[in-house]
Amino acid sequence: MKKPVLFTGIAVLFFMLGCMKSDFTGYQPVSNSGIRVGALLSLTGSGSSTGESSKVALELAVNDIKAYLKTVGSDTMFNLEIVDTKTDTAEALKQLEYFYGKGIRIVIGPYASAEVAALKNFADTRGMMIISPSSVAASLAIPGDNIFRFVSTDLIQAEAMNKMMVEDNIRVIVPLVRDDLWGHDLVSSVRKNFENCGGTVVDPVYYPPSTVDYSAYLEALDTNVATQLHKFNPNEVAVYLVTLGEGAGFLAAAGNFNNLNNVYWYGSSAFALNASVLSDSITARFACTHGLPCPIYGLDDAAREKWEPLIGRIQAQTGRIPEAYAITAYDALWVAVFTCLKTGPSPDINRLKSTFVLESDNFFGASGGTLLDENGDRATGNYDFWSVKHDTKGFYWKKTARYNSSSGVLIRY
Repeated sequence: MKKPVLFTGIAVLFFMLGCMKSDFTGYQPVSNSGIRVGALLSLTGSGSSTGESSKVALELAVNDIKAYLKTVGSDTMFNLEIVDTKTDTAEALKQLEYFYGKGIRIVIGPYASAEVAALKNFADTRGMMIISPSSVAASLAIPGDNIFRFVSTDLIQAEAMNKMMVEDNIRVIVPLVRDDLWGHDLVSSVRKNFENCGGTVVDPVYYPPSTVDYSAYLEALDTNVATQLHKFNPNEVAVYLVTLGEGAGFLAAAGNFNNLNNVYWYGSSAFALNASVLSDSITARFACTHGLPCPIYGLDDAAREKWEPLIGRIQAQTGRIPEAYAITAYDALWVAVFTCLKTGPSPDINRLKSTFVLESDNFFGASGGTLLDENGDRATGNYDFWSVKHDTKGFYWKKTARYNSSSGVLIRY
C-alpha cells in the first residue's frame, strides 16, 4: 500500500486557506451545542466503494475544518456523525429520521438518487437540508426543494456517453439497467441522445436492486445481443451497463455467454473506479478486455493543486484512487459549515437554504467552483471516462477520456 502522504501543519493550513474563504467577515456565533452535521453514506451494500472513500474524505474534512476554525480564532464546536444507509432506500429514511430526532438539520448524502428520492418528502416537510455529493438523476432537478447536489445531472453524462459511442461507430445499444430512479433516468437520457444521432436503443433488461442471482438477466441480455448480431457486425453493437457495485457480479458471469463475450461494453457513473471490479480477477479481466469505459463527474483542472493532495491523502488510507464523489463530499461539508457560521444559531430552513446557495456560489474547493443552478444542482461539469487496464503489477483503473460539456468535445488519452 502506498505510504501516507505527510503534511506539515503549515502545509495543511495553506492548502485549506487556498480552498476556502480568505476572511471570517460576517460569521456569527452558533449555539452552545456547536455545528452538528449528519452524513448518510453507503458503507455497505452496492454503493460501498464510494461510501468507503467518502467516509475517509469527510473525516479528513472534519480535521481540516477544525484546524481552520482554530486558525481564524473561532472556538465553535463542530461535530459530524456518519451513519450507514446500506445503499437501501428504507434504511436511508430511517437514518434521516434518526438525525431529525437528534436535532440535526443539515445532512451530507446520501449516495444514490433512489435514496435521495426516498428522503425528499421527509426533508421538505421537516425543514432538513440534504446535500448529496453524488446523486445525478435528472428527475430530481426540482427548484425550491430542500435537496442540493454537488454534481451536475446525468443529462451531461448522457451527452458524454452518446459522444463516445457515436465516435466509436456503435449503431445499437443493448442496455442492462438497475431498476430504480437513477437507472431509468440515465438510460432514458442516453436513449434520447443516441436516437437523435440515428442510433437504436433496444428495450433495456431491468433487474431489481436486490438481485443476487444474475443468470436470468444475463440470459435475456445475451438473447437481445444475439438478435442484434443478426443485423449488425459485433463492432457496431454495445452492451450498456447501468449498475452500482453489483455490476461486478454481472461482469464475472458475462464471459460464460457467447454473445455477451463478443461485443464491446460501456459502463456508467456509479461503476467508475469501483473497488469491487479490481477485487476479482475474472471481473477485472472481462472489464479490461471488453473496454467498459465508465464516465464519472470530472474534477476541475483549475483546482488540481487542491484535489491532487487530497486524493493522495485519501488514497493513503484506502490504497486506491477515490471516486470523484469523495472530493465533492469533502467540499460539501466545508460549505455546510460555512453556512452554519454565517446563519448563526437556529436559522429557519429558508434562511439556511439561501445562505447555503450564496456560500456555494462563492466557494472554490477541491472539486473546483460549486456554483449551483436554479434547481440547487451543480451548474457545470465535465465527465472523465475511466477504464480497467492491466500491467505487470495487475489490474487498475486508468483515466482514458474526458468530455467537455461546454465545447461538446471528447478528448481521449
